[in-house]
Amino acid sequence: MKTKQRTLLGLLVLVLLLGGALALLTRQNQKAEQAASEAAQGTIPLSSFAADDLTEIVVTYNGETNTLHSADGGWTLAEDPAYHLDETSCNTMRTALAALNAKRQLTEEPGEDYGFTADSLIVTVTAAGETNTFTFGAENAATGDIYLKKAGDDALYTVVGTKASCFEVRKTDLFGAFNPAGLTSSAIEAVTLTKNGETLTPELTTELLSALSSYVTSQTTDGDPAGRKELAAAVVQTADSTKTLTYYEGMDNYYLTVAGDTSLYTVDGSTVQTILAADAAAADS
Repeated sequence: MKTKQRTLLGLLVLVLLLGGALALLTRQNQKAEQAASEAAQGTIPLSSFAADDLTEIVVTYNGETNTLHSADGGWTLAEDPAYHLDETSCNTMRTALAALNAKRQLTEEPGEDYGFTADSLIVTVTAAGETNTFTFGAENAATGDIYLKKAGDDALYTVVGTKASCFEVRKTDLFGAFNPAGLTSSAIEAVTLTKNGETLTPELTTELLSALSSYVTSQTTDGDPAGRKELAAAVVQTADSTKTLTYYEGMDNYYLTVAGDTSLYTVDGSTVQTILAADAAAADS
């Protein structure tokens, strides 16, 4: 009996030792993978700050400059504060700049073209009261890395090619899709449609509710719907508010305005067709 107990105890100790060795090996592999990943991204620090310390990113791309302000966990476009920004795109830029490392530090060779022109991508970041400006050049054909300059630094750097991609955006690329009326299907209690002077009360079908609460695809602040054909207006009631949505047809798109909001929004054609179909169904009933 004692022999069996000693054998079981020995096996238990062996299992514990093997488990510890496996855990140690796993941690070592994870550290090695992390180190390899960091090395692949670069080890020469160019920009480093805590995410909450960032206050502004200025991006100049293809001759267009957009100034992004960060405050209280949100983002605004300085040139157009009413413009609805895509938070994910802005957060991706912040993450890229919070730990921007270079792979190599070089000395510019006379006569060499590194792709720095008047149209180069330029990114200026302000965080914790410190401002840094980076200019992205051409891609190195051999490595796929991108040349980069830091203002106030005479060195030439290379960074991973993907570092520039999140900044290669125009204002239209920064738009964040949303529902400007703030409607959800479950909150809508009643809808009145007006078309060509005729007022109708359509059935609240799933398709109609989805159309009224669908997202817009672009925004023009202080947009004027003049010159576009008005198709229908929907007065939408919820327990808390009444919203008036007016739909228009233009030369190339369909549009939406929301009463009390000076923006002109672009909407998907299927959304408008659903609204008009509900209008027609109500007229036939």
